[in-house]
Amino acid sequence: MTTLTVRGLWLAIAALTAVLVGATAGLLAWAGGLNPPTAVLTGGGGFGGTLLLILSAVRFTAGEPQ
Repeated sequence: MTTLTVRGLWLAIAALTAVLVGATAGLLAWAGGLNPPTAVLTGGGGFGGTLLLILSAVRFTAGEPQ
């Protein structure tokens, strides 16, 4: 596989994982009593944080130079 294909696969895995975490965070926030707009913002924060964490970890473990 080419490097571009591998990078695309890692991005897809990271995005799917981040969607699952964000949706779970939003649902838990809503079930915990937050109003829907605040629960959506909580889910968005969970999505963004998870995506950044996974992509940073992949870049670190791949050993790509700066």
